Amino acid sequence: MADINLSPLTAEQSAIDRRRRMAEAMQQQAILPIDMPNVAGAKVSPYQGLAKLLQGYIAGKGLERADTQQKELEANTMADYAKVIGLLGQTQTIPGKVITPAVPGVAIPENVARQAELAKLDQPALGFEGQAAIAKNLMRPEDVQQIQNLPTSTVAVPAVMSPDQQVPALKASMLEDPKFTKTSTGRMMLAQALMSQQAQQQAEAIRKREAEQAIVKFGPEDTAGRIVNGKFVPIVQGVKQPKWEKSSKFDADGKEIMGWVNTNAPNIPASFVKGTEKPAMTEAQRLDAELKLFAAENEAAKAIDVGRAPNVFTRLPKCVPVGAKPTGGKTTSGKDVYELNGKKYVGD
Repeated sequence: MADINLSPLTAEQSAIDRRRRMAEAMQQQAILPIDMPNVAGAKVSPYQGLAKLLQGYIAGKGLERADTQQKELEANTMADYAKVIGLLGQTQTIPGKVITPAVPGVAIPENVARQAELAKLDQPALGFEGQAAIAKNLMRPEDVQQIQNLPTSTVAVPAVMSPDQQVPALKASMLEDPKFTKTSTGRMMLAQALMSQQAQQQAEAIRKREAEQAIVKFGPEDTAGRIVNGKFVPIVQGVKQPKWEKSSKFDADGKEIMGWVNTNAPNIPASFVKGTEKPAMTEAQRLDAELKLFAAENEAAKAIDVGRAPNVFTRLPKCVPVGAKPTGGKTTSGKDVYELNGKKYVGD
């Protein structure tokens, strides 16, 4: 029955086993007795015994070489395992590349010359006449200060580099590098590690994409958005409900007018409404709040289930606050019941 090898990629082991079987077969032949001639008078050649000895010697050397190769194969396989396991899960840094090259500072000769001329005013050796000749064009102190403040060179601009990148230490190119792994078993283990590494990268990418699609800060007064690369990206701007507080203002005649201001308004003084009763949300404000809330709910539904049925916008009854959801129940008179923050509301 033929040998069945269930181990993957063991070409080296198969070759060693094949050479071992050949050496064992040769050794078996060497210990067999010399065949005697069947012809009368024929003699056995003395070289036949020598051939047997040579055959046994060669067979022994073959077995010895097979044992040595077996030990080398095991040592190389363990070394390959150690390399792959040592780099598994590790990363290495790839330095960033130059995006914009550096610009060195360049001297401004005319400014250097003007400041050098100005410095001669402090040299007594010039005498009064020489200093007066230099200073005749510097009649004002601000002229001197301006020359002293002139830049003598342009500003050096450093190079702009791209950020360093962290990449996995195990690469697919290592499979083609004969110096990295010496055995077929080691290359098989490297291939399995690369496939596992790729699966982890794909899973991480899926988790990141799901996190970016998730809607956060969801509510009628909250801004709905997603977390992208660690930053909150708004999708729908929240609408704050009016918060009315009593206030007053004076007219042109100095008469005080009582009313209310919306403390949630961008311009609180401009939100002043005259009257003794607290103002209600206008119909336009209420519709705007309901539409924005509906848009935020749609975005949340798309992130959860792409195969969902389309939502239908339905206005809330006037006495029900924005953000309330129908409970499915009805009153004895048949009116729908809504709930928000644990409180029940009945539609008109």
